Formats: sequence, C-alpha cells, structure tokens
Amino acid sequence: MGKIHIPSARQIIIAVLFLFLAVMTFHLTTLRKETVSIRLHDDQIDIQKLTNAIATFIIEKGYGYKVQMVESTIKEVHERLTAGDIDITLEMWKDNNLAWYHMAETKGNVVDLGPIYTGGRQYWIIPRWYAREHNITSVFQMKQHWRDFANPEDPSKGIFFNCIFGWTCRDINRVKLKAYGLDRYFNTVAPSSPEALEAIYKNALMREVPVFGYYWEPNALVASQDWYALEEPSHSEAVWETIIRAATDPDAPEPEEACAFKEIDVHKVAHRALLEKAPDAALMLEKMQINPRIFGEVLFSNARRDITPEAFQLMALDFLKSYPDQWRPWVTDKAAKKIQSAVTAHKTERRGN
Repeated sequence: MGKIHIPSARQIIIAVLFLFLAVMTFHLTTLRKETVSIRLHDDQIDIQKLTNAIATFIIEKGYGYKVQMVESTIKEVHERLTAGDIDITLEMWKDNNLAWYHMAETKGNVVDLGPIYTGGRQYWIIPRWYAREHNITSVFQMKQHWRDFANPEDPSKGIFFNCIFGWTCRDINRVKLKAYGLDRYFNTVAPSSPEALEAIYKNALMREVPVFGYYWEPNALVASQDWYALEEPSHSEAVWETIIRAATDPDAPEPEEACAFKEIDVHKVAHRALLEKAPDAALMLEKMQINPRIFGEVLFSNARRDITPEAFQLMALDFLKSYPDQWRPWVTDKAAKKIQSAVTAHKTERRGN
C-alpha cells in the first residue's frame, strides 16, 4: 500500500483560505446584485405590462437583481433613457422614433438589444359594422362621412381619436391627417392613456356609435375582429422620412402625401450602462423574444379584461409555466433552475391559499 498523504498545516491553511475567498466572492456578488436596481420603463400598454412582468420575474428570481418600474410616456422616456434615468424599455417602435434613436445612437448613449416581438402594426380604424353598412374601405372616403363622427364641441367637424397624449405617433397622425386632406373634416383628440382610448372604442362599439381613430396591434381590442383597418397608400420609405421629419421638427415642411405605417419589429432599447452594471441580465434581455401568438393565448384569452398589476404577475407565471421552450433559451442553466423553483413555489403557495 502507498503512503497516506497527510496535508501540512500550511496546505490546510491555504485550502481553507481559498474556500473562504470563494464563499466571500459568492456572497459579495450576491450582495452586490441585491443592491443593483434595474429601472424598467412602463408605458401602461397591456403588451408591455405583460413583457415587463415576465422580465421582472426572470431578472429577480433567476439573476438576483431588483427591478424598479418607472412609468413614463414614450416622449419622456427619450430623455430619461438617454440620460440613464431609465435602464431599458421593452417596447420601442423604432420607426416612429427614428430621429431620436439615430441621435441617441450617434452619441453612444443607447444600444438596441433586438426585437421583443415581430409584426407590430398601426392603422386607422372604424367599426366593422359601419364599414360594411357604408361600403367604406379607404381613409379618403371618410371625407364624405365626417358628419357621422361629429364633434359635439365643434359640429362643423368630426372627431379623429389620435394616439395617446405624449406618444410620438400623435404627431405622426397629425401630419398624415393633413397630408390626406382630412384635417379639414376632422379635429383630433388625444386621450390621456391607453385605457382611456380603449374605453372610448369599447363604449362606441357597445352603443353602436360610429368612431374613427388610431390603434395598434397586437392588442386585445383588435383581436376581437370588430374593427376595420382603413386602406392607405402603400408604405414608402421616402414618404415616411418626410412624415417623421414634419412630426419631429416644427420648421420642417408639411408633406403633400402620406402613406401607411409599416409592419415592424418592436425593439428593446437600453442605456449602455446596463451592459456594465448587470451584464448577465442584459444578455438575457437581448435574447428575450416572444412569439406574438402567445399574447393571444395568455393576454387576450380567458376573459381577463379586468386587469390589475397582480393579474399581469399571474399571467407572467402562466407564461413561464406553459412556455418553457420560449424562455429557457434566454437564460443560463443556473438561472433556469432558480426560475423553475420560484414558479413551483408560487404555484404551491397559491394552492395553499
């Protein structure tokens, strides 16, 4: 038999020291993460509330960071994201915000982390029943029907319900309305929130009152199939640039023609500092991409229209439980185990209650 090697006191001390350093490094890393807060933009859109809830659960349970929600309109987020007051928005319609994005990118303040979902659509809508009854297909036909959309405060014009107050698309729609010659027939009203605009449309549908305005997709309202998207001239990059210029620069000339919004990818845009203070979470967010059909299955179904912050948290848990093939590729194996454990623990807790 060979000799049994008995480590010297020095070797034991070195081994214990290495173990102590490893434990302390792990402890300090965990402690540092717990003091780092990732500030996530909240624009109060249903889709974004859901994606925010999913990202928050993964970041907090899987990576150990705190998440702070910062409510802000898209115009406010331009300044706050550029300044680093907000770390990331998961809902940036870049085509609507080209002037700001190119400026911020040139300065090196922001970084595009890729799309969170594809197929984002924007259009002008009227109730499907009204479109059928009057055989309306195009935005230009609205000139003959403005009286049905009359404004009680100004009976000489109809009402066009514009994009939300503080959103860039409000100025885009103003430019388009004028280029189409519809500003002579319609005044614009910008609701204060997505909930207010949704309520206007739902109330009009319930009362069978004609209503005309802007909306976007994916969204629970248009998923109902009760709305008709009016035809517009096909999207043109050259025309679109003139629209954006007029919408963002008060000295730019008003275009004489306009075009439809382009179907686009909706992007995650972060302040560059996020990559340094939370590189693992930033890498996860870069990989995060959701199939749009899941919004219909998780957000638009099950009659979940009385939506509270808690409801979005439950929907995020449903997503994590039901679609592991979607989210597991975003995270490390270690984070996946923590996330799965947290989901299971939450399910057990709900059963206990």
